[in-house]
Amino acid sequence: MINRDYILRLIEQFSRVLARVLFLRRANQHQEALILIDELFRQTLGLNSDFLLTIPEEMLLALVKRIDLLDVGKCLWIALLFKLEGDTYQDLQRYEESFPRYQRSLRLFLEAVLLEQNPRHSDFFAEIEELLTLLSRYELPASLLTRIMLYYEKTGRYGQAEDALFEALEAPDSSDEIFEQGLAFYARLQGKSDVELRAGNFSSEEIKEGLAELHRWQTARRFPPLGE
Repeated sequence: MINRDYILRLIEQFSRVLARVLFLRRANQHQEALILIDELFRQTLGLNSDFLLTIPEEMLLALVKRIDLLDVGKCLWIALLFKLEGDTYQDLQRYEESFPRYQRSLRLFLEAVLLEQNPRHSDFFAEIEELLTLLSRYELPASLLTRIMLYYEKTGRYGQAEDALFEALEAPDSSDEIFEQGLAFYARLQGKSDVELRAGNFSSEEIKEGLAELHRWQTARRFPPLGE
């Protein structure tokens, strides 16, 4: 569970930064806004934004951990900075630069918010939903899609969770680990009542169909057609 007082202090801190960045963006001082955000990255992690975009996701996650435990505050703060930076590049219509920042922002938000019992009650629910919309037209890596699957599941949107699962299976970096995550997902859904499933836009019949499709994917992966 995320400490509530800690998050409130983080929100207050972020609100001050947000106001400064918004002022610069509205004054068309986008370069100044980017310099400010980059300085905040350096103050927090000792590294600039460009470098943080080039390192593997797992290395980025290691930077927001204390030993093996996620530093939730630092994780959310870096997620917020990436979101602000992506928004600034979006203003400039430099979408090829906003996309990777939004992608990293969403991954970090999800890492922190999935620690909550119900992410719908998170103070950052609106940011996550906006990022999901902004990224919906892009092809995302399997590692992010599986976190999106868990997020939709924890917010009771089982149909969307299944969609994210099968997107992850079709992603270029898909793996047998995602098959195992899919099995675990359907096992959890089998423990839900029909009422709960209907509320999440799902049904017991769809669980059966999903499991069958999942096994077909695994069979095709193990025994691809000759010539492939």
